[in-house]
Amino acid sequence: MLVISSSDLLNEFTLYADKAADEKETLIVQRSSGKNLVVMSMEQFNEMQKQIFLAKEVAKCEVENGK
Repeated sequence: MLVISSSDLLNEFTLYADKAADEKETLIVQRSSGKNLVVMSMEQFNEMQKQIFLAKEVAKCEVENGK
């Protein structure tokens, strides 16, 4: 995980985009407003969404089965 400023992201967008996409690096982008962002590859994002979905399904099944 890398923490970078928004100006660094703007100045070196291709470098950081490649790190996220090719090296699966997650970027925390700090903004002067404090409204920070996370940048990650689409592959990482989709995997995270899949894991959240599966966890919700397991929890739902446990509730339905009284566990």
